[in-house]
Amino acid sequence: MYSFDLTLDPPTSRELDSALTELKKQRRKLMIRSCISDGIHIVLLLLLYFGNFLSGRSIMVLIALSLVIAIILATATRESLFFSDLIAIAVTIITTAAAATLLLAIAMHQPWGGSIVAGLLAGTIVSSGTILGRRLKKIMFAIEQLTLIPADDPVLEELGVFCQRYPDLRHYREQASRNLRPHLTYGELFAMRDWHQQRGEQRPVNGER
Repeated sequence: MYSFDLTLDPPTSRELDSALTELKKQRRKLMIRSCISDGIHIVLLLLLYFGNFLSGRSIMVLIALSLVIAIILATATRESLFFSDLIAIAVTIITTAAAATLLLAIAMHQPWGGSIVAGLLAGTIVSSGTILGRRLKKIMFAIEQLTLIPADDPVLEELGVFCQRYPDLRHYREQASRNLRPHLTYGELFAMRDWHQQRGEQRPVNGER
């Protein structure tokens, strides 16, 4: 992912466009992988349905349960996972598979064979959804970082205060303007916030993007 170093010369518009194009390519590849994964799971679930191993209602319940857990794991987990986080995710996936099996077999009176296969599918849906979802979230955040701040965005006031307070940041902004890039990106604003926080001060503006 693209990172901004405020101690170096700001990137040019061409460099930002190149990085943005690469991120969009990665996003497209992830979307294709996601479609392939969904297609495989749909085919397997249809085989269970037409083979009379599962009812249509039980398949809908399985899909809903798996997607909810996958979305939670993909969006609620931190960006850099610790070993304890990996263990928690693995336990959640195993628990989801077991819960789906018992729910279908006992509560919905589905055949045990079909319920066990469905439980395994629930685990793979959660696993693939979590992995692809986390990667997509990271790419979408990186794309946001490379987005130029429009002239009417209130965060420009915060950015202006940073540049007034820190000569290095003011020089960075002036250098970007000399590179024919009058508008900084949200990533550069985030980097300025980090710069500010590292100096142990409170942000001068309460509003954040």
